[in-house]
Amino acid sequence: MPLDHAILGFIQFQPMSGYDLKKYFDESVAHFWSATQSHIYKSLEHLQDKGWVESEFVPQEGRPNRYVYHITPAGAEELRRWLTTPRPLEPVRQDWLIQIFFAHELANEDIAHLLEARAAAIRAILAKYRSEVQAAIDRNYAKIGVERAAELWQMTLDYGMAHYEAQLAWLEQTLARVRNLPPLTPPKL
Repeated sequence: MPLDHAILGFIQFQPMSGYDLKKYFDESVAHFWSATQSHIYKSLEHLQDKGWVESEFVPQEGRPNRYVYHITPAGAEELRRWLTTPRPLEPVRQDWLIQIFFAHELANEDIAHLLEARAAAIRAILAKYRSEVQAAIDRNYAKIGVERAAELWQMTLDYGMAHYEAQLAWLEQTLARVRNLPPLTPPKL
């Protein structure tokens, strides 16, 4: 399960609480993988049941007590096994393309509006990747100082940006085609 393995990857760098993990997910891999707090805690229970992590109770003054999770040797071995196993291609599921596929009874302007809205959302994501996500990669590199890891993190960000840049280019080309679609014909009764 990718979430389990992402958690193992994070705590391989340093022990973390569930709260810490959520913060790291949001700062470092959200451009290609997201996780809710509840999913993280459920996964931590699963990892502990498997013997891949151990928890340590940490009392705190003035703040809630917390559990910090450490990767076990069995967890490190499982992470390595998973990291060296090629992943299958995932089927493409894009609900917005279902809208386009069945939009033949919409006016060209309505279809163009859908594409323009998606393009605007992608531009906003790209701006976030270039600023916030890049800054998070730089901060995390400064914390751990492992150049090899930082290069790999950068590669995943570069992939995310290339993915959206390609989609943006397709949207811009498709907008011109949509504006020149044949006229809308009345539905047959």
